[in-house]
Amino acid sequence: MNILRNILGFFSHVFRSITNGITQFFAFISKQITALVLSLKKPMATSINSIRGFIISLLVGLFVAIVAIGVQPFGISEFASESKTLYLIGFGLVAFIGMLIAKFVLPAILSSFYNDQQWTISRQIIHLSATILITGSLIMIYSNAFKITSFEFLDILKAVVVSIIPITIITFIQQKLFHAKFSTTAEDINNSLDSLNPPTSKHLFPVLVFGESGQKLSLVPNQLIYAETSKDSTDFYWQSLLGVEKTTIQTPLAKVEKELAAHPQFVRLHRNFVINLRGIHKVEGNARGYRLRIARTAHEIPVSWKFHKKLEKIGQ
Repeated sequence: MNILRNILGFFSHVFRSITNGITQFFAFISKQITALVLSLKKPMATSINSIRGFIISLLVGLFVAIVAIGVQPFGISEFASESKTLYLIGFGLVAFIGMLIAKFVLPAILSSFYNDQQWTISRQIIHLSATILITGSLIMIYSNAFKITSFEFLDILKAVVVSIIPITIITFIQQKLFHAKFSTTAEDINNSLDSLNPPTSKHLFPVLVFGESGQKLSLVPNQLIYAETSKDSTDFYWQSLLGVEKTTIQTPLAKVEKELAAHPQFVRLHRNFVINLRGIHKVEGNARGYRLRIARTAHEIPVSWKFHKKLEKIGQ
């Protein structure tokens, strides 16, 4: 009986060990999957709908044309024609068009997905994969139409699948680099905010006047915190005796900027916002870029990429 009890005890111990090992293994896998999902939700920069996106598209098209002419891969070298060089340059033009579709047309169609203020690592990976699919498909259609070399759609799908791993690795590296750059620079700007002394108006008794006679807003420059414009109207956020108030005036951005031109404490750091430098409470930076926390409010204002240098100079 003792031998039987020992054998049963031994197998019971082995079973518990195996069970605990399996449990720990799946707990580890679950933890890693959770960490990966959270990482994929991290903010990320994007070049959609921007001059950077156009330049990147142009460079990709130029690169494809150079490779097509210089290397002639995928059997292109066997293609014979008196206008061969022009046909090969066509690969670059087609790639350029495919990039423009991915950078500008897709964001117009899928505007909710391509919200640059909600752009993440996962969206970047999906976008880059879609870019390869679109550009590759157009190159396939072009090549097959002119019988330069033969491609099948399955070849394009294989290229997309193979590219997912390098795309993911490169995207994570870019995210870390962007985050390090913008978060560090944001801290430097914040350190100089307290000592920031933006130039004021040269007028003795400056007054800002927005709107027409029927709908007018008059403020002292230091009252205006920031202005947010849409197509034909502008929301003015200003300081009153009772707190921060919002007034909407039917006036376009051009007229707002003209009224503020003589007051250098106001700067434009986004296509839709003009901000009083004295109203910036804090600058935050992550891989998506910079955001401004506005004093005396819970409002946050994004800084467009083309205005990054202007903001960084303000903090110097």
